Amino acid sequence: MCPAMSGQQNFKDATNGSVATRPFFGLSEGAIYWTGVALTAAALFIPKLLPCVDYPQHLALSDMVRRLQDPTAIEHATHSLNFFTYNGLFHVVVAQLARLVPIELAGRTLVALSLVLLAAAVRVLLRLLSRPAAYAALFTPILFSFSIAWGFVNYGLGTALGVLTLAAVVKTLQCPKVGWLAATAVLGLLCAYAHVLAMLVLCVTAASLAPELAWRNTRGASTLGHGGRALWRSVVSLAPLLVGCLFCIAVYRRQYWWAPNMYRDPTVEGTAPPIWQKLLYFSAFATDLHSDLSDQVLLLLALATLALTVFFARRGARAPSDQPLLLPFLVLSFAYLATPMVLIGTHLIFPRLAQMVVFGALLAAPRLVGQVGQRVTRVALGLGVISGVNLVVHSALFAWETNAASRVIDALPPGRSAAAVIYGAQTFSFRSSGLVHLQAYYAARKGGLWAFSFARYLSVPARFRPATQPPWPRRGWEFSARDYNPRCRYARTYDLLLVKFPSAFPTDRAAEPLARLWVFGIDADRVTLLAHEGSFWAFDTKGLAEDGTF
Repeated sequence: MCPAMSGQQNFKDATNGSVATRPFFGLSEGAIYWTGVALTAAALFIPKLLPCVDYPQHLALSDMVRRLQDPTAIEHATHSLNFFTYNGLFHVVVAQLARLVPIELAGRTLVALSLVLLAAAVRVLLRLLSRPAAYAALFTPILFSFSIAWGFVNYGLGTALGVLTLAAVVKTLQCPKVGWLAATAVLGLLCAYAHVLAMLVLCVTAASLAPELAWRNTRGASTLGHGGRALWRSVVSLAPLLVGCLFCIAVYRRQYWWAPNMYRDPTVEGTAPPIWQKLLYFSAFATDLHSDLSDQVLLLLALATLALTVFFARRGARAPSDQPLLLPFLVLSFAYLATPMVLIGTHLIFPRLAQMVVFGALLAAPRLVGQVGQRVTRVALGLGVISGVNLVVHSALFAWETNAASRVIDALPPGRSAAAVIYGAQTFSFRSSGLVHLQAYYAARKGGLWAFSFARYLSVPARFRPATQPPWPRRGWEFSARDYNPRCRYARTYDLLLVKFPSAFPTDRAAEPLARLWVFGIDADRVTLLAHEGSFWAFDTKGLAEDGTF
């Protein structure tokens, strides 16, 4: 029989034998931890729109997947389904949930569940590895990470599944049974289906964790026998991950055959800031959420707490026979420092790895005993709750800044084609350009089409059919509103236009003539105002002339 791991015993060890189950206000350590996680997840349900850059695109694609599952849907003329991909789990799950609840509730629910699943997986893994479970609270400041802020929801879901898969790998190392091998294979395949980079991170982390843990779990034999047994157990525990790896390879080969240049961006491939910037601005690359930098302050405090555990451990506060896992932290840190910003034609890569560096630091932090250990526990739990509260406050502020945009979308007719011109996609509450894909919210909510659609990518489940994608604009205005030309061929594909003006622009209805002139120039009198609230306007541009430009 395999030895059982007792989380209660782990916490006893961390507190020198006395179980401190009531660190704050009579609440248990677990209750406090889950309070911080629950606040983080609940923050996603406060605003009408989510402060996540690419999320609206993925939400609209999810709705397209839902529509395409109806064989009579008119969308079959322009789009096709492709379930054989490694960037589709989020879309497929949301599409199915949308049969039961509104698409936007389905989308934000899955994002919130991804955060909760990640928080649960981190805590479970710490317990399995005999690390203090309270350290999981130091991960709460980075639950809502850079990746989620940029709307990489497939990667976020894949990361949660990846850490959960690591727990199955650890169980296999501790107790190599068929059930745990099967769980590793299934969870790894789900991770691969969610996002190929998440699968790669899973493989790297598992490959660094397994040998160190296997070496410890196979003691008692000669050195040669010990090494052989550890190697064999590592290979067995990691072998099920090959299922997900082979799936990714098969998808890549098929998509490469479709479009060999899809994964190439020769102008910026391999670019990255110098290592000193990656280190100095680690907190910015890891979260980069709020304009007041409170998210970075909380993350730095969490990292400082982990650093203090090392300091106190050296001063004799470490638990007897404590053995932190160092190799995952070293490997993940190296991956963060060595990976460029643009890799295989995909942007914003190495900042996504910062979250896993913090995860590795949790595994490497020593367990402390006595009063010092109890104080570290209280600090960790307190930071977790404060991080949740901080995200709730900023989400409420984001709602105040952006709910007007949601009401403007509600006022528009359904089933049309929408574009957006966004002057200032950032808000005070969230630094990322969370409004840049505003038109995709219209498509998800109203059942229409949208400009700059991610359906142009081969790696998503709902894709444009050949020759149905509108000709790409020579000067796209997605991130450069001043480049909008209402008469270019791409603009004329979409007959609804959502506009957000700069904060200094007048917000009253009397500014309509100026708003028309600002956006449409000589065509100012040829468009119809459909809705307006605050800085957000919507115009019907149907019938404008096309000048033949792209």
